[in-house]
Amino acid sequence: MKPFYYLSDFPERRRAGKNYIAECPKCGKKHLAISRDTGLYCCFYAGCDFHGKLKDFWTERRSTGWQDAGSPAGASPVAKGSVGKGEPGGMVSAGGGNAAFEVSMLPEDYKRLSPEVIAKIKPLTDDPETTDTGQLAARRYLADMGISLKTAIDARIGCLVHRCFGGKDSKDGKDKKNAAGMMYQCIAYVNYINGQPVNVKYRSCDATASGYTKCWSQDSPTTPCPPYNIDCINPLLIAEENIPRLIVTEGERDVLTLREAGYPYVISVPNGAASDLSKGFEAFRPWLDRVQELVICGDSDLPGRTLVKHLADYFGTRCLFTVLPGGCKDISDVLVAYGADVVREIIGSACPHRTSDIITVRERADGIMDVLNGNYDHGYDVGHGPLTDRVFHPTDQGGLIIVTGKPNCGKTDFLNDLTCRLMAKTGRNVCYLSFEVPDKNKHMANLIRLMLGKVNTAAYTREQLQPIVSFMDRHMVHLDLHEVSPTPANIIERAELVKRTMPLKYLIIDPYLFMEMETGRYNTETQAIKGMLTQMQAWGRNNGVWVIIVAHPRSLKKLNGKNELEEIDMYTISGSANWANLADFIFSISRIEEPDRCYTRLDMLKVRDQDLCRTGSVLFVRQPCGRYDERESEEQIMTEMQGKVLDKDRLPWMGLVTP
Repeated sequence: MKPFYYLSDFPERRRAGKNYIAECPKCGKKHLAISRDTGLYCCFYAGCDFHGKLKDFWTERRSTGWQDAGSPAGASPVAKGSVGKGEPGGMVSAGGGNAAFEVSMLPEDYKRLSPEVIAKIKPLTDDPETTDTGQLAARRYLADMGISLKTAIDARIGCLVHRCFGGKDSKDGKDKKNAAGMMYQCIAYVNYINGQPVNVKYRSCDATASGYTKCWSQDSPTTPCPPYNIDCINPLLIAEENIPRLIVTEGERDVLTLREAGYPYVISVPNGAASDLSKGFEAFRPWLDRVQELVICGDSDLPGRTLVKHLADYFGTRCLFTVLPGGCKDISDVLVAYGADVVREIIGSACPHRTSDIITVRERADGIMDVLNGNYDHGYDVGHGPLTDRVFHPTDQGGLIIVTGKPNCGKTDFLNDLTCRLMAKTGRNVCYLSFEVPDKNKHMANLIRLMLGKVNTAAYTREQLQPIVSFMDRHMVHLDLHEVSPTPANIIERAELVKRTMPLKYLIIDPYLFMEMETGRYNTETQAIKGMLTQMQAWGRNNGVWVIIVAHPRSLKKLNGKNELEEIDMYTISGSANWANLADFIFSISRIEEPDRCYTRLDMLKVRDQDLCRTGSVLFVRQPCGRYDERESEEQIMTEMQGKVLDKDRLPWMGLVTP
């Protein structure tokens, strides 16, 4: 034996995909695999344990130390201050006192099972004349599980009589004998790394009247336990550069089941549903990085589904997931109940989890056909008339509406009229969070006057007003956040409570100025506004609610040479350009008050979906009761001011919709 080996020491090597196969200098068997990429070598003949790294690769890759030997990319392979020492076979270890905790585990860190443990385990045989009770018990168990003796022998399953624990009643102490462990006929799942046995799990296979006992124990000289059958993806054992698909199961028996169905790359997690994945897989991350897809074939009970979730989080988007037939707890139950063909069908049908983030044409095919045939939400008139409908024609999709305008231009006044029309003429329900109107009684009374079209309601009796008060009670609610801060989260939480009592369609926040946003060193006002708008828009769309936010403009600039201010547009809203970017509708309200003309103008500045309406302007005249009537032009308004009688919406709105 030499302390170091070079590639030239193996002149009779042969290529095996990305590796070489050569004769082992220690045992003389042609089971020595050498990686052409990393120089790692290992003899997979049972009991040999000859492994190391070719010295050809030392100087070339010294700076990465153990990186090529299996440490994950980005990890610090050798702790600061440690000294690499040459070992027999050319292996370099990370020494240096307490530095071990700073490096990741490697496959070579797993210790071999002791000779005493190995000596107790009898390999399964196919001897038809055997009378060994352990062999016969294991064969009976495997046959009942649908697993052939050949599959078990290829997997190097063993048998023995061993002390096991974990009987059905042992956890609560009722079965005191089993809590202390009893002797059972067992099959032994021996796990190998680099061809060497590193741990073994014993499963009882004694038959009872109700089936088989479910007791187990294990011998594992290294913690954490490695995944069972992990050697199936050992880079030195496979010729392919990458493994197209690896199946991950919960238990060792499931591995045998899938091998029986013809799948070569199958592992189980180290400790069932209770596995710590980050520790159990740590030493094998480079091996797992070569896997293109992972089929997560978990159990259907709650611990199994929890494990599937953890595996999905650990492996990410490479995961595909199986669906088991009803009544089957795991893939092994499928083999017993339906056979290997159904097992293969389940694995072949594994697919990514469907999420709302990814939308395919196929799943929306019916909806697409409806749109193409004109069968979709065409929106509704808000109640002002055809001129307004050209610029504002909402659907029940929900989203974000921004209202802006100069101070005292009538934004709140116009919204009162708009929302009353929505309630009375379309039956939609409205929730107000109005900081501008602290007296809620006066606000509600003003809305009732709008519904009636009256300035003075003193002549109405209580009995006459009660029907409209009841109608408003069914269609409107106010928020008054005096118990909590008016943060976006608190507003949405209160709106959710409202939704439980009525089918909410509009949430009015008037104005944004009073909302509380978290800003600071790492969260500027622009970022805070973006986060708030994104949150409000997403909530509105998810719930079919239009969130209307009144936002004031920044300080407007004076026009050159004139005593006039610049026009308001989407980008003059104070705080952030994200108002313009994220809104579905943006409109401004302007009040024109001059001797020869007096009216209100609505400028629709943005319409995201222009299938039903477009940007543009509409002129309104305001009645004394607070209603706004649309007009076609300034000329029409001027003639009206001069005494021409034009139509006004004066009738009460009650009775236009069924309460």
